[in-house]
Amino acid sequence: MTPYVQQYVSSEEQVIFNRIREAIALLPDIDLGVDEKGEEIVLSCHMLARAVAKIFHLKVVDGYFARFYNHSWLVTPKGHVIDIYPVGMLGGPMLVDATGVLSPGGHLYKQKNPRAFARGQFSKNSFRRSVRRITRALTNILENKATT
Repeated sequence: MTPYVQQYVSSEEQVIFNRIREAIALLPDIDLGVDEKGEEIVLSCHMLARAVAKIFHLKVVDGYFARFYNHSWLVTPKGHVIDIYPVGMLGGPMLVDATGVLSPGGHLYKQKNPRAFARGQFSKNSFRRSVRRITRALTNILENKATT
């Protein structure tokens, strides 16, 4: 079955999305350590989006999903959303059309300045360290896939 939306997504974007999806599927649970308060760090969409963006050279966008949930996602060069770690969903990543007026992505994902909700979270050492650990794990997965 070919999804209807596929006609709007370039083959290059589909290749990138499939590589991301495969890498995420192989990503193990990573010990991200503790934050500045000594609390265990839990993987977040904000961390994962930044790590994937670094590897695949995509734009990270911060804002709100469904008007309420602070969230981070990626945007392809042609403007489609790759939701790396969808809010309240089992599964992902997802590629969502966000280019047309009637596309769901344009309504579900709203960019906002992270200062509105992050309260400096993204500049903390523990956050940046977590992104580096996730990036390293994803890089190892991609390198291992390339050699097999």
